[in-house]
Amino acid sequence: MASVLLDNNVKANNMETQLENPNKQHNGRTMAGIIILLIGGMLLINQFDWFFIPHWLFSWPMWLIGYGLYTGAKHDFRKPVWAVLVLVGIAFLFSENIDNADRIIWPAGIIATGVYLVTKNKKPVESAPVNNRQAN
Repeated sequence: MASVLLDNNVKANNMETQLENPNKQHNGRTMAGIIILLIGGMLLINQFDWFFIPHWLFSWPMWLIGYGLYTGAKHDFRKPVWAVLVLVGIAFLFSENIDNADRIIWPAGIIATGVYLVTKNKKPVESAPVNNRQAN
């Protein structure tokens, strides 16, 4: 009798989980498949010269930017890793395609990183308990 109740309880929990997260495992595969189809289609269009596609679109900084956006979307843009990947990709993209851009971009990036580290939210420090005893 107890095993029947346990089996019913497990089935009920499994149904609740499926209702809350339907096909969550398949969503990642579907998204990866769509991305691969888009990349393959763009590479094919580039080979046939059907449309003008800029050369920088297939450069490694764009792959870095794309991976950063994919990582951000995968984690609902909660983790800051996606922003770092995108910003580094943009910096390299500018420095490769604009003359002397690296003279400005990298010092500005270092300054921005320093400003972020100085001004980021700090956890509030808990104050030590105050001793309420009065001296005699």
